[in-house]
Amino acid sequence: MTLLPDNDKYAIHHGDCIPHMLDEMPPQCVDFSVFSPPFPSLFAYTSKPEDIGNSEDLRGEAKIHLSYFYAGLRRVLKPGRAVVVHVMQIPRLKRSGEVGMHDYRGINIRIGERAGLVYEYDWSVRKNPQAQAIRTKSRELQFSGLESDRARQRGALPDYLIKFRAPGENKVAVDSKGEVSRNEWIDWAECTWGDIKETDTLNVRSAKSEEDTKHICPLQLGVIDRLVRLYSNPGELVFSPFAGIGSEGYISLQRGRRFYGCEIKPEYHAQAMKNLAAAERTQAANSKTLFDHQEAVA
Repeated sequence: MTLLPDNDKYAIHHGDCIPHMLDEMPPQCVDFSVFSPPFPSLFAYTSKPEDIGNSEDLRGEAKIHLSYFYAGLRRVLKPGRAVVVHVMQIPRLKRSGEVGMHDYRGINIRIGERAGLVYEYDWSVRKNPQAQAIRTKSRELQFSGLESDRARQRGALPDYLIKFRAPGENKVAVDSKGEVSRNEWIDWAECTWGDIKETDTLNVRSAKSEEDTKHICPLQLGVIDRLVRLYSNPGELVFSPFAGIGSEGYISLQRGRRFYGCEIKPEYHAQAMKNLAAAERTQAANSKTLFDHQEAVA
């Protein structure tokens, strides 16, 4: 199977990513992968049993899904190349009589390592506590909780960007020339990214009409942009096994990369294809403008 013909810049497989990675995609075909795995939230995305988001049991069923998932990801990633997984910690469900927090970050790290990936680092991404309190209605963040029993209070939950690398030698070095400046690396090497705009998502940028499908929790475009520039070269293949409405592909194409994704939900798949087509047009127009400018200077 050839993922992308030489003249194509993107494609999205409509279906479950796990059997696709394990049995259908060529081994060691991906240069870099960045994505958000579905957070267990009980039929928030689809009603399909194979949807990881429907695995509410983080101690059992969800771990089984993630084990097969990371085995597939390990199979398709080229030796020595990076993958970044965007997660957050998950409050336990009060309706199930649970208290406290599930260590979703730790679960992903442990299962990724068990699959053979090398855990190397994770950044945290700052979140606004007031906005999070309003969105999640978390009593642990609200003033009402503060003024009734402070023993239950906690701070805002950050996002985590877990960096793994496939074992083996990277045969094509990721060259930062023209992609990441020294001043940018001074900022990005901080352990916490505090300058990411939470609303800088494809939902906001690309939604043009009533019928456009929006994603429940899209990854910020500023995060994707940094990671694509850090861990891939122009022309290389970026992969998202949970493509959603195409955020990772949108940035990858605009940065001169190729993109391959998987998406199980029909509405997301259709919207992602629209968004990637728009990104390809924008990138082509920008390249033409740059070429015309270079000819004029010459």
